Amino acid sequence: MKLDLVFRGARAAVLLVAAGLAGCSITQNVTPVALDLPKDLCLVQNSEVVQDAFHGVLVQVLERKGFAVRTLPDKTPVDACPLLATYEAIYRWDMAIYLARADLRVFSQGKPAGRAEYDSLGGGANMSKFIRTEPKLTELVDQLFAKPK
Repeated sequence: MKLDLVFRGARAAVLLVAAGLAGCSITQNVTPVALDLPKDLCLVQNSEVVQDAFHGVLVQVLERKGFAVRTLPDKTPVDACPLLATYEAIYRWDMAIYLARADLRVFSQGKPAGRAEYDSLGGGANMSKFIRTEPKLTELVDQLFAKPK
């Protein structure tokens, strides 16, 4: 009887740990832009992103990808340029400041053309959530504007 209670307790502890770790997920989803793209891209600045460097880093990453980037003011409509991108970003503090969420959206002629999302807000104790902005944006932009094989 005592041994049965020990096994039940151990099994419950294992299930509790597994459930806790399952909640520590990091997701990344990319829907690549599947169009012939102009080299001119308008990027709408998001004044709600508290890390000032985010916009500049994204501009650099896009320029390395071959785009001539023109920054437009916050709240510019998505049909303001033939090819336009918007972004949202959230940074968090957990022993260090890190990029917790990024959402890049691309519009062609005002219509959705692609999206790249990275989200570690549910990352909990997952140490891989501590990423630097530039490498993650490079990865997202490379996938978003992947060249066809």
